[in-house]
Amino acid sequence: MTALVAVFSAVLPASASASSKPGAVKSVVASPGAAVGQIKVSWKASGSKTDKFRIETALTPFGSTNDGRGAQTFTVSGSKRSTTLSAKSVAKAGAAPATGNHLYIRVVAVDERKSGARTGKASDLVATTSRALPAAVASPLRIASYNIRSAKYDGADKRDWAERAPGVASDIVKVNPGIVAIQEASPGRFGTMRQTESLQAALIAADPAMGRYTLTRTTVYNPSGTPHGSQAARIAYDSSRYQLLSQCTDTTMVANVVQNWSNSCSFDLPVMAGDAPTWIRSAAYAEFADLATGKPFLVVSAHLDYRHSDNKNTEAKLNDLRRLQAATIWANMNLIRKPGEPVIVAGDFNASQADKGGNGPHDYLVEQGFYDAAGAVQQANLEFPSLNHFDKVLDEDPQGYARRVDQILVYGAPGSNKFKQLVEQKNPARNSDHNMVYADITLPTV
Repeated sequence: MTALVAVFSAVLPASASASSKPGAVKSVVASPGAAVGQIKVSWKASGSKTDKFRIETALTPFGSTNDGRGAQTFTVSGSKRSTTLSAKSVAKAGAAPATGNHLYIRVVAVDERKSGARTGKASDLVATTSRALPAAVASPLRIASYNIRSAKYDGADKRDWAERAPGVASDIVKVNPGIVAIQEASPGRFGTMRQTESLQAALIAADPAMGRYTLTRTTVYNPSGTPHGSQAARIAYDSSRYQLLSQCTDTTMVANVVQNWSNSCSFDLPVMAGDAPTWIRSAAYAEFADLATGKPFLVVSAHLDYRHSDNKNTEAKLNDLRRLQAATIWANMNLIRKPGEPVIVAGDFNASQADKGGNGPHDYLVEQGFYDAAGAVQQANLEFPSLNHFDKVLDEDPQGYARRVDQILVYGAPGSNKFKQLVEQKNPARNSDHNMVYADITLPTV
C-alpha cells in the first residue's frame, strides 16, 4: 500500500495542475463586419474553466506575448464564441478603413475566478481588414503605381530593360488605368535614348490603335553636372480621358539657348543631415482635368528613401525621414491645389505596415485625412509582397497580407472600390522587381 500511495501522490498534483488552465481556443476566423469600420471575430473553444476571452490585436505579427506594434486588448464574456469589434475599437487598434491596415488577431481563454489570472493556449494568428468604405458614385478613376526597375541595373539583372520594356508597357495597357505613378523610369541614357523615352515608345507600341498613354516629362529635372540622386519618379496618363493642366515642359531656355532639362512638375525631397547631395530624390507631380467632368485633381509620384537598418535607433530615424518626405509632398501640394481639389499620392514608399520600425509616410498622410486605397471593398493578391525581387516563385503570406511598399493614398475622395496587385505567383521572367498595384476610386463631380 505504501508504494501505491507514493505513486498516486506523484501523479495527482501534475494532473490537477494540467486541468487548472482554461481550455484552448482551437480556431479563429476574422472578417470585415456588417458595418463600415467593423471587424467580426469568431472562434471555437470548449469554454472549460473560462470566464472571459481576450481578443489581442496588433499591426504586426506577434508571439507568445503581444509585442506587436500598436498592441491592443479587448475582452468579452466566456460564454461568447463571437464578437464584433466596433468601428471605434477597430480605429483604436489602428485599422480604420481609411488606413488600409489589417489587424493581426488571436483569442485567448482566461480564468480569473481564482487569485491570479490563468490563460489557456492561444489561438493561431489570423488577419483581416475592417469593412471598407465604398467610393461614392461619382467620376471613376483607375489609378496605378508601378516601380519599373531602372535600366541602370542592366548587367546586374538577368533581364535587362530592352527585354522588360514591352512587358512593362503591356502591363499598363492591360490594366487600363487613367493615371500611372511610375518610379525608376530613369532619364539617364539607355542606348540611343533615355529610359523614359524608351518607355514612351513601348507604351505607343503596346497600344498602337490609340497611343493613349503619354509621359508628362521625359528629360532630367536638373542641369548637367548638378549633384543629385534619383530623378526617376514620373507620371503617365491616358490622354483620351484626362487633360494635362500643368505646364510640364521638358526644356529650359538659358541665355536664349534651349537646354534639355527642366525642373517643371517636380520638387526635391529632404535627406538626412550629413547626406551627400546624391541622396536627394525628386518627386513628380501634375494637375489633370477629367475630360468627362472638367474637374481638376493632382497626382504625385514618389520614390521615398530606401534605406533600412537592423539598428533600432537608426531605423527609427529613417522612418522619420520617410515621414518628413511625405510631409514635404503634402506641403507642396497645399501650395498649388485649389480649394477642395483632390490629391493622389502614389509610389514606392519603401515602408509598409509590416515594418516594426513603423510606416511613417503612410501614417502621416492618413493623419492629414488621406484614404489608403488598399482599404477597398474588393482586394486582390495582397497575400503576395509587392517587392518581388524577380523571384521565380513568390511565397504566400500565411495570414493573407504580405509586405506591401507600393501604396496609393487619396485626399478629398474617400473610399475605394477595388485594390489589386498585378502579380503571378510563379513567373520566371517578371517585368520588374515590383508588382504594379492599382485602385478604383471616384473623383467628385461637384
